[in-house]
Amino acid sequence: MKRTRILSALVFGGLVSFGLVLYATEDHPSALFKEYCAKCHGEDGKADTPKGRQLMAQDMTDPEWQAEETDEELIKIVTKGGEDMPPFGKKLTKEQIESLVKKDVRGFAKKSGK
Repeated sequence: MKRTRILSALVFGGLVSFGLVLYATEDHPSALFKEYCAKCHGEDGKADTPKGRQLMAQDMTDPEWQAEETDEELIKIVTKGGEDMPPFGKKLTKEQIESLVKKDVRGFAKKSGK
């Protein structure tokens, strides 16, 4: 009985550690961002793509913009759309949208070093 508990704890600990390693090494931007956002915002978040320039998409590496927008505002924009940005609330789950904002969009601020 004692061995089973120890073995279970070791297996669980190993799985948790593996998950943390995967999370820490996750690529930025995510596959979700690349699929839905990069066409306009670019994989580097600078919106320097043909479509991004045409639509005047937001440069997500701009420190002033990053400071002005709250996560809640960005989640609302991604969900419902805004100006030339289409709504993604019916294509993506709430959790996916939150992840895009909190990991990808905010990740560009960290990546730009500002």
